[in-house]
Amino acid sequence: MTGNERCPSGRIELADLVCLTGESSIHYTDQTIPHERDLAIVELLGKARRGGGLEQLLDLIRPEVEAETLRAFGFRMAALAVRRTDPDLLRLGLLAVALASLRSMDRRDDLGALAPLWRTASLLRLDPSHEFTAAAAELPAAAEFLLGWVDRTPDLQDLVEMGFRESADEDGFRYVRDATVRRRILEEDYARRPRIIRLLSARQRRRWLRENGFD
Repeated sequence: MTGNERCPSGRIELADLVCLTGESSIHYTDQTIPHERDLAIVELLGKARRGGGLEQLLDLIRPEVEAETLRAFGFRMAALAVRRTDPDLLRLGLLAVALASLRSMDRRDDLGALAPLWRTASLLRLDPSHEFTAAAAELPAAAEFLLGWVDRTPDLQDLVEMGFRESADEDGFRYVRDATVRRRILEEDYARRPRIIRLLSARQRRRWLRENGFD
């Protein structure tokens, strides 16, 4: 599932981004793994890599649409890489989250998406620090984000502490969100913010609580 043979190189067109739009990224996150949308995004990233178009792709990414889908894709690839023992899927997922971080409006969610990828590198008997450093070299604009994670203490890289746990469904291994932990993280982060920022982020907070069954 590398996409290298399926998609010809060339400039990224708006039509190529169809796989990043459409249904909610939340629904996509929970879809069966793998999904046809996964393959389409693999092809898109492969095309961008071969044609030197990562910066071009970045120019077309919007924070609340394509960036969220790329983050969800990274989360899904962290699981699929474990199922298939495939480091290339891990690297594609890491690249997707790195791209998303450059357009995202929520650094907390970006950092959270790195936790499953970090864990997957360990499960594949790879050096997580090396994988993240290599991704930073491929996408220098995201180097501060990726290397900042590498420099974190182990407790701040921990899968459970970041609100996830390992699980499985009928198709195999996958990561799932622990809504209780995620709520604690959200509330702690919300409480630390200045009052004006809390007011501005209140709508997003209410949406998350509603979507996760806390309302």
